[in-house]
Amino acid sequence: MAHVTSQARRDIQTTASASLSVAAFGMTLAAFAAISFLLCMLLGMAAPDWGLHRPWLQFYLGLTGFDLRSLGLGTVQSLAFGGYAGVMIALLFNFFNRRFG
Repeated sequence: MAHVTSQARRDIQTTASASLSVAAFGMTLAAFAAISFLLCMLLGMAAPDWGLHRPWLQFYLGLTGFDLRSLGLGTVQSLAFGGYAGVMIALLFNFFNRRFG
C-alpha cells in the first residue's frame, strides 16, 4: 500500500509546468546563428560560385563580401539577432505556457 502512495505522489510531481531559461535559450540561439553564419561564410569562401552566401549579404547590414570586417560584423549581428530571437521566444513560451499550459 505504501508503494502505491509514493508512486502516485511521484506522478503528480512530474506534471509540473515546464519553463525555459530565458538567458540559456537566448545564448543558445545566438551561438547557433553565429556558428551558422561562420559555416556559410566558410562554404562561400570554398565555393563562391554556388552563391550560398548571398542571403547573408542581403539581410545583414554592412556586409560587403569575404573580408575580415564583414566576417566580424556578420558574427556580431548573428549574435545580436539570435540572442534577441532566443530571449523573445523563451519569454513568449513561458508567458503562454503559464496561461494555457
